[in-house]
Amino acid sequence: MKVLYALREGFDGSTCAYALLSSVFESIYGEPLPEITKTPNGKPYFPSRPNIHFSLSHSASHVLCAVSSNPVGVDIESPRQISELALRFFCSPDEAVLFDPLDLWVLKESHIKLIGGRLPLVKTIRFAMKTGVIITPDELSMSKLYHIDDCPAAISTFGRNLPDSIEHYCGSLDP
Repeated sequence: MKVLYALREGFDGSTCAYALLSSVFESIYGEPLPEITKTPNGKPYFPSRPNIHFSLSHSASHVLCAVSSNPVGVDIESPRQISELALRFFCSPDEAVLFDPLDLWVLKESHIKLIGGRLPLVKTIRFAMKTGVIITPDELSMSKLYHIDDCPAAISTFGRNLPDSIEHYCGSLDP
């Protein structure tokens, strides 16, 4: 699994994220980015390369990209306060005790991207923590929290190879 982040520099977040994906894909596989399409529930994939998985995210200041041989989901958010109303929408009382709200949000969003669901799933997906280890909503997945320049980020996968840290991409994201 290769996971990189970059700073957004004057471009739309999606444009930067796809530029990062293109660069990462070419550095790993030595070929241009293949065509991307989406499943009926919105998960993007490469039809010509079904064994290569990826996930993208962007915040106001950063873009995040993961490419893996296993299904993967990532999310990154800029630091901000979450309203009480939003918190009640996606956070159970048990989760509120265990997690910072924004950390919980990126965990849930990365898991939704992993399984290919829609945003309303944040209400039903539940995370826990036991002796410092994140317990995911199902036994087959694993998730990890990271912090990049004060931005919470998360990776979720069905693999067992989450990186210790997320690498900073130093190249140009000029689309």
